[in-house]
Amino acid sequence: MELWLQLKQAGLEPPGLGPPPPALRVPPSEETFPQTLLSPGPDPTGAKESLLWIWEELGNLRRMDVQLLGQLCSLGLEMGALQEELVAFLEEEEEEEEEEEKEVGEEEEEEEPQGKQEEGRLGVFSLATRLPDFEMTI
Repeated sequence: MELWLQLKQAGLEPPGLGPPPPALRVPPSEETFPQTLLSPGPDPTGAKESLLWIWEELGNLRRMDVQLLGQLCSLGLEMGALQEELVAFLEEEEEEEEEEEKEVGEEEEEEEPQGKQEEGRLGVFSLATRLPDFEMTI
């Protein structure tokens, strides 16, 4: 149950899901079968044995439910931690990309005057060697 509280405090409690039922909130105890349910006297049908077996199986299922709830809570907490790491990693990566873009932008600004001069020379050349438009030749 402590893990459930940690999950809730971390804000990772699944939406729409209330607290666990009371049977899972308290630690399972080694309860004995209530003797009031057993009638005194002989049991020719074996009902006592069947009831005792069902009672034991219910106890086993309850212990398993508590274990599974604990494991799910642990998994939820671990997923929350991984999510935080992923967000931090993505933010860091985004910052690095922004820095690289700034550096590349500064380098392009320095190279831009040379590129324009080359474009000017190539632009004249490309216009002179380009084939005329079909409509222009008629």
